[in-house]
Amino acid sequence: MLRKNKCLAILVSILLISILAAAGGCQKQAQKPAPKPLKPVKLAPEVSKYKTEPSITLFRKTTGEKQNLKLEQYLKGVVAAEIGPKYPTEALKAQAVVARTMTLALLEYENGTRQKHNTDASDDHTEFQAYDEKKITPAISKAVDATRGQVLTHNGKFVYALFHSLSKDKTASITEGFPKLKNKASAYIVPVSTNGIKYAPAKYKNWTVKVPRWEIRNILGSKAGSLDDIRISKRGPSGRALTISAGKTSISAAMLREKIGFDRLYSTVFSSVKAESNYIIFKGNGWGHGCGMEQWGAYTMAKEGKKARGIAEHYFPGTRLTTLYK
Repeated sequence: MLRKNKCLAILVSILLISILAAAGGCQKQAQKPAPKPLKPVKLAPEVSKYKTEPSITLFRKTTGEKQNLKLEQYLKGVVAAEIGPKYPTEALKAQAVVARTMTLALLEYENGTRQKHNTDASDDHTEFQAYDEKKITPAISKAVDATRGQVLTHNGKFVYALFHSLSKDKTASITEGFPKLKNKASAYIVPVSTNGIKYAPAKYKNWTVKVPRWEIRNILGSKAGSLDDIRISKRGPSGRALTISAGKTSISAAMLREKIGFDRLYSTVFSSVKAESNYIIFKGNGWGHGCGMEQWGAYTMAKEGKKARGIAEHYFPGTRLTTLYK
């Protein structure tokens, strides 16, 4: 009898477990399938030719000097000037990968600064990338060395690995930041979520910029009228201002920012644009064009334990890390 009761108890237990499992009560969390290995993609000729570290020529704006540098040494000065040593290691490494990629993309696809200065690159950030060898630290050198030869590619070509300081909560599409590149980079320069505002300086989280009315009138021309009706007439996929209109004319927000000055009008994340007395008042958030990697976002991701590769691939979806040379 005892044996029958024991068997019955076991049977009941098995049935109960089956019922609970079917209902989800005791079901183990399904394991995620292992990611499929990426299919090999043939590198474009302009990418595959970099089998060893190249040298570049650099125009120094303050002196007019033309300097010859090995690429990896140049990148240490770029990372130092563009992001600085206070960022976590993985953010520094991500910046190194992005800056290396952008350097080679600009050389191969946009002819660098050869027409302007007869050099590959310039240390003026409005012309190429910022560069400052005096700010290089051991941490920066180590980060660049750790990513030696690594770039991002898409369909075998160099990625336009744009980067900026701060977005609000989404990065920009290529049409919002660089309309001229929309046919070259629209596949991977798309809005992605970001949270750099968590650690960014307060002055770039929310700002108000006043530009003299006459200056905006000169930019827009006589068809803009009095500018009393100046407004954001179109927004892009990330919510940034895409078009600014006044009177009978319009201008892209990116072009307006360029004409006013990148260091005066911090971004095109405008919450409002309006005329007030002798000024046009821009209120907004963030700093930079908004495309590609957000540097403060990389800071946040690194703080959360993300690796350089994950950071880079988050901001450039659909791209892959490629090592050109050791």
